[in-house]
Amino acid sequence: MKTLFIILLSAIALSSCHVSVKEHIGDNDSTATKTYKVPDDSAITKAVHDAYMAISFKEGEKPRYSEIGNYFIPEAQLINFRTDTPQIVDIKHFIDPLYKGFVETNHIKLFYEEELFGRTEQFGRVAHRISTYVTYLNTKDKPEERGVNSFQLIKVKGVWKVSSIIWDVEKPTLKVPEYYLKK
Repeated sequence: MKTLFIILLSAIALSSCHVSVKEHIGDNDSTATKTYKVPDDSAITKAVHDAYMAISFKEGEKPRYSEIGNYFIPEAQLINFRTDTPQIVDIKHFIDPLYKGFVETNHIKLFYEEELFGRTEQFGRVAHRISTYVTYLNTKDKPEERGVNSFQLIKVKGVWKVSSIIWDVEKPTLKVPEYYLKK
């Protein structure tokens, strides 16, 4: 009896975790639904695109290291799953020594990262944007890598800032799924 009670309680708890992005409207028999519209979608999308542009630079330009932090809160964390072990750094250490060291050590003349697909969720001053990206190094003729970023953002004094980014890169054993590539 005790086991049956635990199983029943677990089933109820698990079923209550289901979340839907569509909101049911009308009475119980109505099949009408409306899709949730992200209130600040354009501002959140712009904040993410601005973060991409802050690390990007064209051939003949110098990286704008001092500008990168403008799009992040000072306490921002960046978590990279490029390898099996996550590399976790704050924004200051991402800029220098990691990004600056990468650019200078590898003699990068062009670095360009852009979003291929993105989807935003928002509640109040908290937002999340899943963002499929492509990176170009030294040439825009051939992408260097593709991956998925998970941006967390917060609205601070009326401005959306990145509070963290978690990302993984495409590998032979991990392909970006189609649902993260559709526009």
